[in-house]
Amino acid sequence: MSEQEKQESQKTVVSFIAGLLIGGLLVWVFGGTPEEAVAPETQEEGTSEVSVEIDTSEEVAESATTEAVAEMSELEVGDGDVSVADQEAGNSVVLDGATFPTEEGWVAVRSYSNGQLGSILGAARYSKEQGLVPSEVPLLAPTSAGRDYAVVFFSEDGDREFNLANDVQIGDVFGTFTAQ
Repeated sequence: MSEQEKQESQKTVVSFIAGLLIGGLLVWVFGGTPEEAVAPETQEEGTSEVSVEIDTSEEVAESATTEAVAEMSELEVGDGDVSVADQEAGNSVVLDGATFPTEEGWVAVRSYSNGQLGSILGAARYSKEQGLVPSEVPLLAPTSAGRDYAVVFFSEDGDREFNLANDVQIGDVFGTFTAQ
């Protein structure tokens, strides 16, 4: 192999590696969480205009959270009470209304059988200071049709994470419902 062919080969390898580095950098910079989900482009016959629909995932998530919290607009603090109707089995429990026993804490859904509380299926944080007033409780385990469930309150230890080691249940059962 001649010296010139060797240099050309090295240039090709260096160009290839530089391209990989630049491509990797571009993927890293622009490849984070997608801000927008773009629908396929559509073009009307005989025109050169392109129509693109954009659905911003942050806006969708924010509006879903806002809808879940906006049902009960202000945190009412008192003795603690929950109004919850029998509802379809699923991955969340809708609260019709609530009076919270503290200004900050957790509202949780537990399995309930023969007057005994069972495992916790999910919890939602509430906070007067932050304006968090949940109208539903998302569940990690879904409810099952025909079974009873209880709604209870837990304290908040300041870390803003639900954990049974430090967040203590307040009182007993504040509401019950049956999954349909």
